[in-house]
Amino acid sequence: MYCYGMLRIFRTLVFFLLMNPWSVYAQLGGQDTYSFLDLSGSARATAVGGAFYGAPRGDLSLAISNPALLNEKVHKHLSFNTGFYLAGTNYGQIAYGHYAKKIKTTFSTSANYVSFGKFEGADPSGNLTGNFKAGSFYLAGAAARQWKNFSYGAQLKFIFSSIEQYNSMGIGLDVSAGYFNEDRNLTLTMLLRNVGAELKSYVSGQKREDLPLDMSFALSKRFEKIPLRLNLVAHHLQKWDLTRPKEKKNNNQQIIGSATTTERGVIDKMFAHLITGLEIDVAKPVSLRLGYDHLRRIELASTEKKGLTGFTAGFGISIQQFRIDYAFEKYSSIGSLNQIGLSVNLNDFGNKTN
Repeated sequence: MYCYGMLRIFRTLVFFLLMNPWSVYAQLGGQDTYSFLDLSGSARATAVGGAFYGAPRGDLSLAISNPALLNEKVHKHLSFNTGFYLAGTNYGQIAYGHYAKKIKTTFSTSANYVSFGKFEGADPSGNLTGNFKAGSFYLAGAAARQWKNFSYGAQLKFIFSSIEQYNSMGIGLDVSAGYFNEDRNLTLTMLLRNVGAELKSYVSGQKREDLPLDMSFALSKRFEKIPLRLNLVAHHLQKWDLTRPKEKKNNNQQIIGSATTTERGVIDKMFAHLITGLEIDVAKPVSLRLGYDHLRRIELASTEKKGLTGFTAGFGISIQQFRIDYAFEKYSSIGSLNQIGLSVNLNDFGNKTN
């Protein structure tokens, strides 16, 4: 009866969210606030392009992005992740998981931040007014339950942001459900992420903006005869065209200001929704990871030299109760992201290793 009641509450919550005007309108490219919520908080997820929304359960750092991945395997797990972003920006996350056996529910809590560093302030006349800082922060709490091969969960986020003397507060909600077939090493999940809006805007009287909504579907499959896991994510399904017009190269340098643009084709628009990731078990403690994000490549790659824009790579090393993850993500010729993660299983402390 308790499980049935939870299912009814979850179903009602999803219906409310889908009918709520917050979730009806969603755009990319600066139309929403708190865009830092789209940053991958897990080095393991970043290394596969962010395609680990459908990963198997047991990794707390992944479950922070998809609460349906929470289960008893993350009980007393700690996760730390930090990323060194462009232009001196850095962000990080610390999370803890707990399984309540009596009510058969797994909980997690996390603190997430992004620091944009110091800026040099000036008045409209150009007179320097001193340095100021800018950053954002959110606290999150999640809960998930299982029913046979299915799992469902939700996460509530309280968001705070500050730029010089201006402050903003907001609230967001993630809801997700997943199907897990351990015999076939198959995981399927659906996720509705960042449903919500500002509660207080940066400027008094300013319109409260929406959060960067994302409706996604993910698949994760590990093959039996080869040590390989394939991960696919179809993201931002609530909007068909995620692309910007493609700039056509002007070979006639004598004509100034004659650059033209053309709309992206159907293939680009379709693959802009897809992220592909691979995780390869090289040896028992070591995994190599690769990923590709087509939207990032067509938006950020230079028309002159695309290079590795859109590709990601990394590795994971498991040593007893610790796991260390590293990710590298290429944005463009002007910069890259390096991210490091550490996961600790507190249950294993004091236990003899085999």
